[in-house]
Amino acid sequence: MKKEIENAQPRRIGERSEQFCQVLHTGSQTIFVYTNIVSGSCKVKPRSRSCISRGFGLIFQSRPVHNQLRMLKRRQFILTGMGSVAGLKTLWHARALFAGEPPGSRRIPLVHITDLYHPPQDPDDHIDLATIAGLEEFDLKGVILDVTQKFLDAAPAGFDIARDPGYLPVAQLSSMLGKAIPVACGPRSPLTSPTDSAADRPSAEQGGIRLLLNTLEESQERVVISMVGSARILTAAFNRNPALVRAKTQSVLLNAGSTAGTKREWNVGLDLSAYVGLWNSGLPVFWYPCATERSAFNPDHERGTYWKTSHAVLLKNLQPSLRAWFRFAFGGDRRGDFIRALGDEGTPEIWDAILKDSRNMWATASLVMAAGRVLARTAQGWRFVPASMSDGSDVWPWRMDPIDASIDTTGIVRWEVTAEKGNARLFWRQRGADFSGAMGEALGALLADIRV
Repeated sequence: MKKEIENAQPRRIGERSEQFCQVLHTGSQTIFVYTNIVSGSCKVKPRSRSCISRGFGLIFQSRPVHNQLRMLKRRQFILTGMGSVAGLKTLWHARALFAGEPPGSRRIPLVHITDLYHPPQDPDDHIDLATIAGLEEFDLKGVILDVTQKFLDAAPAGFDIARDPGYLPVAQLSSMLGKAIPVACGPRSPLTSPTDSAADRPSAEQGGIRLLLNTLEESQERVVISMVGSARILTAAFNRNPALVRAKTQSVLLNAGSTAGTKREWNVGLDLSAYVGLWNSGLPVFWYPCATERSAFNPDHERGTYWKTSHAVLLKNLQPSLRAWFRFAFGGDRRGDFIRALGDEGTPEIWDAILKDSRNMWATASLVMAAGRVLARTAQGWRFVPASMSDGSDVWPWRMDPIDASIDTTGIVRWEVTAEKGNARLFWRQRGADFSGAMGEALGALLADIRV
């Protein structure tokens, strides 16, 4: 049954106030949305309809809207401060209530495969994990640790310092979010061939593959699989049960490879056989190349995902426990009480040093696009907003182009854009020197809005 919704015009609360109030009615419930136009913060306060008749002293001009929340006009969107991420979340939650479903329902099931270590081998992996936490469209079904032995061992046998698979940062994030996050580790050395299932590996290296297969089997929906390391775990899982993986995979967000050239990109080099096996599997690959024909650090290529920003832009406005999470990671903290450590943000000197650093990033676009968001300029600056709420906004153009692709035994992918939609798609974005700045500002706002 349709519910009638009255969408009142926002009104300033008091003559000199920075707050606006908007009232939303659904048959039996009234919701007040308070927005601060300076801070961008929003509060939602449900009230029964009888509260209105008891005299709140507020007069609203209402109009009927049926079955959905009507989008605010651009001028109204700017004046009320609803261009903020917090404001957008408020509208999401209000719309969910009107539809008779709890906020956060119908979320996208996601498995995240990451080369996450503690201490970090590259801290962008921690930022990617936090990005997923900030994208409320995702239902994170598990984190699978794609580790390689040489990064676990200290030199001279290993790459540089000794590390552990990234169980600690996942456990800490689980504690902060109040959500159970299944986590397991995969094989530690490359597959022997593109058809290797890694069934002969030790028990300690089987958990990641089993977690992926079990998650797919138990899911009622197709699952998005995000990959920011090698293809080892997914390819091994496919080789064990190709029918299941084909049936239950919505898309593979492949953050690896080069658009052209013979130089082997980092993630491909971690496991060449797995990369070849993935491309040969026929799975729906959404390809986000980490490198171009020039390098992996090309910030202005229409097919490249690379961008760079400072820690000051990304991390300066985090909630205290999230600041402590990053401090724990960046400092390579080895203390045993790692949950209590989330109350320790570190000294001002430590944070000054952290904020002076910069960060190379690649996977952000894949996660944002999979969540159904766009990069848009709002009244508060660049933000990642739902595509359905971006009408009238200045949106940075990006898309996924269907391609015909093939791979040779050396890992070189040859591709061409096609009009027909097949199993593979390739990232495209509009070139522009401001892309890194826009991405940094938007991601900084997303991370700052994570409430832990």
